[in-house]
Amino acid sequence: MERLQFEWAPAGGVPPAAGRLRFAEASDEEFLAVFRRIAEGSLDAQTRANLAAKGVDATAREEMDFYLRAPGKREWWRIAYTREGEVAGMAIPSATSYNVNIGYLGVVPEFRGRGYVDEVLAEITRLHAANGESRITATTDMGNTPMAAAFGRAGYRNTEIRINLSNDVQP
Repeated sequence: MERLQFEWAPAGGVPPAAGRLRFAEASDEEFLAVFRRIAEGSLDAQTRANLAAKGVDATAREEMDFYLRAPGKREWWRIAYTREGEVAGMAIPSATSYNVNIGYLGVVPEFRGRGYVDEVLAEITRLHAANGESRITATTDMGNTPMAAAFGRAGYRNTEIRINLSNDVQP
């Protein structure tokens, strides 16, 4: 699988808040519910493979557990709501031992195609920038062209293409 690596630096500019979404902290249970909803129709190859092999509940739990174990801070996480109070998606800023990153973001199926991905990505970027970060990384699958385009609109530049090899042979 080919993955695109993106990087943001202050020279790329901090995306402004459009104001169409409101971001708020939420419980683990609320985040787990949104992980489940975002998985539906995901363009992420690993999410699709996990859904086919394990189902939506196990896939959502594994994704959430991964980010709970990551070096990023849990208090950074936000659920995105429309002006009417409906869940539109979520923003999970995260980190590795080397730098901060986008972590996980997504829009629920019924709100895709409305430009909300730009607002969710901007929220994560603004949080890291407000914390004084000078470099934010992000990755997406080569085939996830909507997400790659969103990174470009938010001032991220593509810095590399990685090829992740796997052996799906079961013993």
